[in-house]
Amino acid sequence: MQYFDVYIDGMKDLYTYSDKNDEFLLGESVIVPFRNIKKTAIIIKKNESEKYDFKILNIDSKIKDSIRLSSKQLDLIEWLKNYYLLSYDNVIKAMLPKNIKIKSKQNYYVNLEKLNDINLVENEIVEYLLSLTEISYSTAKAKFKKKVVDSLVKEQYLDLAENTIRININKFSLLKEKNMDIYLYFYDKLKIRKENLEKNFSKEKVKNFKDLGILILEVELDEKKNFFKKT
Repeated sequence: MQYFDVYIDGMKDLYTYSDKNDEFLLGESVIVPFRNIKKTAIIIKKNESEKYDFKILNIDSKIKDSIRLSSKQLDLIEWLKNYYLLSYDNVIKAMLPKNIKIKSKQNYYVNLEKLNDINLVENEIVEYLLSLTEISYSTAKAKFKKKVVDSLVKEQYLDLAENTIRININKFSLLKEKNMDIYLYFYDKLKIRKENLEKNFSKEKVKNFKDLGILILEVELDEKKNFFKKT
């Protein structure tokens, strides 16, 4: 196990978190629990203390496709803070271009492996998410060519009903090998912002589906990615 001091967006000082499985690196953008909510953070430095007189929480996860500060940038943050007697919040926000915001968005995806064993009629959330994949037959033909679409319908990778194309969830994972472009197109439609899903269904019901593994919550960073190194 290792310990890190992290910068939490909007906070002046650093906060210590644990990394139980040694899976995080300096400079990475992560999600941490903070005052009963999830917050975006950046790992600034290791904490080498041997004892702690306060409860230390564990870092939740990395942020998908997130920025990662280099060692030189981390050193610069420390130098600026100490030399000019500034807070971490002042220094880090001064370093970032104005069009870069350290904010995250949370999206739910459908766990395709779990769906194979689920009665969709009884699962309104899953049915709702699957409805997001519906497109008109004419749109599908224009986007992917009629011959390709008709072939996938015939082989039951896609369902055609009332001039509407929709994925066949039981064969959807196999579509990846058959036609990656179409697979990725429809897979992206199975994504929905966390707050939008919770507007349509109770948080308790959404959480239950997440706990059952039917829904997967992923965190992405809202920012421009040309200023930092990717992880």
